[in-house]
Amino acid sequence: MPLEKVTEKLRGKKDQVYRDDSTGLDPGTTSNMPVVPHKVLITDVPFYTDETCKEEVDGATITILRPLEPEGFDELEVVPCTKQYSAGQYVTWNLNNKKIWEDCYYRNPLSGKTEVAWTMHVEFAGQVIDDHTVATNQEKIAGLEAKYPQDADFPGRVM
Repeated sequence: MPLEKVTEKLRGKKDQVYRDDSTGLDPGTTSNMPVVPHKVLITDVPFYTDETCKEEVDGATITILRPLEPEGFDELEVVPCTKQYSAGQYVTWNLNNKKIWEDCYYRNPLSGKTEVAWTMHVEFAGQVIDDHTVATNQEKIAGLEAKYPQDADFPGRVM
């Protein structure tokens, strides 16, 4: 099957997300600490199918994540998701390749400018790392976060 047909089959309508599946809005939790945990910096950023940001995607939003890389790479992840996350949570990196969005735009909450979100991205579906695991690994997390002092003043949740 040609790649275009596979993408079309998996993508469905890019402006509709059905939440009647068994997973719902809850991303779930895990007690496993990944080598590279991701910190939720900003949530609930709307995204659009047009460059003028008038055709909002229904049922999904952008979450902006900081991968806490041991090497300290300064790269944020702008990901589409249908799950509910909160600023400050630590999450795993999981993707749901059954939902794909193509050619989307968003207003960057940090700059206020309209930007290309991605040309193609699958749904982010990371699990929240539970409080006990975060507390147990606090020293490791603090060491990783120290490499990103610019994140200390993030505005948090954006509506």
